Amino acid sequence: MWAIIVYFPVAHWVFNLAGDNGGWIYKMGVIDFAGGTAVHINAGIAGLVLAIVIGRRLGWPRTPMRPNNLTLVMIGAGLLWFGWFGFNAGSATAANNAAAVAFLNTFAATCAAAIGWLLTEKIRDGHATSLGAASGIVAGLVAITPACASVSPLGALAIGLIAGVLCALAVGLKYRLKYDDSLDVVGVHLVGGLVGTLLVGLFATEAAPTGINGLFYGGGFDQLGKQFVGAIAVLGYSLVVTAIIALIIKAIMGLRVTEEQEITGIDLAEHAESAYELGDSGGGGAFAGVGHAARNKEVQA
Repeated sequence: MWAIIVYFPVAHWVFNLAGDNGGWIYKMGVIDFAGGTAVHINAGIAGLVLAIVIGRRLGWPRTPMRPNNLTLVMIGAGLLWFGWFGFNAGSATAANNAAAVAFLNTFAATCAAAIGWLLTEKIRDGHATSLGAASGIVAGLVAITPACASVSPLGALAIGLIAGVLCALAVGLKYRLKYDDSLDVVGVHLVGGLVGTLLVGLFATEAAPTGINGLFYGGGFDQLGKQFVGAIAVLGYSLVVTAIIALIIKAIMGLRVTEEQEITGIDLAEHAESAYELGDSGGGGAFAGVGHAARNKEVQA
């Protein structure tokens, strides 16, 4: 329902799909090369709405809910970074100059964002973390997505650095405003998407493939105003319509598992299995009898 009612219309507004001259946001001149508005602002605000409608996890925020496996987090961040080159550069739909510029800017902004996030952690908390590095990578990828073909590499570095700092600060809002955003979608995707979309209006340069100057390159406030209107329009539409969809589904069939299922684990409730077995599963094998015998002795003792 969300894809049909929210995402598809917004994608048509923002992009020139199949040469149909695009929707009203595209025609207005808003620059969004690969989806800062249609993907990240759109999904970021929808995530916030759903987090509020569904409610907090049991125990949050009192109970620490740390990442399950930081090694897999880092592997995932690397895979995501690699794939994002196809996401951004591939939006040129050809192996041309626009794709090359988007590729380089994507790399530059992501590096700067990771540094910005780590510096923010170091200054604020006294230590930089691998989770912060991974989060900074994603923040940089999100922020450069709308701007990757409209800025220079220096502009990309600036956008990435600003996004890394602001997104690192924004993830803490969930504790102040009491919404349970388990994957920091609001702090990274919504804020990162807004930062990247708006900063196009400052750092865009006619030397880039898009060929438009922002405020810092003599273009005045015109492009910044367009970027603001496009961002707010997508945010407002997604917020209202997502809330309506969520409330209807919640009333008809519910959006949340029972408290008992949440405690025992949704993997067990839905699939009768879990990713990790930390205890004796009772399976066979050469040493199964030895394990059971040892456990029986412990129980008897």
